[in-house]
Amino acid sequence: MDNLEKRKNSLKELISALHKGAPFEAVKAAFEREFGEVSAAEIAAAEQQLVAEGMDVSEIQSLCDVHAAVFRGSVREI
Repeated sequence: MDNLEKRKNSLKELISALHKGAPFEAVKAAFEREFGEVSAAEIAAAEQQLVAEGMDVSEIQSLCDVHAAVFRGSVREI
């Protein structure tokens, strides 16, 4: 598994944790420890993979603001 795939899987785990009710601050802290920064494309790829694995699109959309808050200040400019 290459580094990009590992990063995508880690992002998926963090997003899934949010959807399962994990405390926002705990997920944000884990994100900051693991990543520092990500690209918008990485976030989108992780979300697309979650949908492909069965997560409802509306569930992803309903927490988009929460995802943005976790990643705020950490998304690399394209």
